[in-house]
Amino acid sequence: MKKPALLIIASLFVMAGFAQLTFLNVREASESTAVKIPKKVQAVIDKSCFGCHSENGKSDKVKEALRWDKLNEYDKTKLVSAFDEIIEVIEKKEMPPEKYLANNPDSKPTDEEYKILLDWAEKEADKLIK
Repeated sequence: MKKPALLIIASLFVMAGFAQLTFLNVREASESTAVKIPKKVQAVIDKSCFGCHSENGKSDKVKEALRWDKLNEYDKTKLVSAFDEIIEVIEKKEMPPEKYLANNPDSKPTDEEYKILLDWAEKEADKLIK
């Protein structure tokens, strides 16, 4: 009767050890993909992006495409994809959309602000790919 009890206890310790390793690996992965947003970049995001691409955005489709307030919750694959999309949209100057700018003209980024955001997005994407 003592052997089965010892086997169960030993199994529990082994399972607990694996659970702890899994937790540490998840934590390390999320720390390694943590996105740091410099103040200059955050200012552009706040001015031109955050109103729609956050919890307060009105369109579920837009929020599904990108949530700036959830960026650090994305896994590495989704982050790389998000940065690729951000880069493409900035290069084409598709955001903010003209319809939005008609009612919010102060939200339009300057060429310098587009460059700040583009440089940062490219740098972050490169870090993730390496």
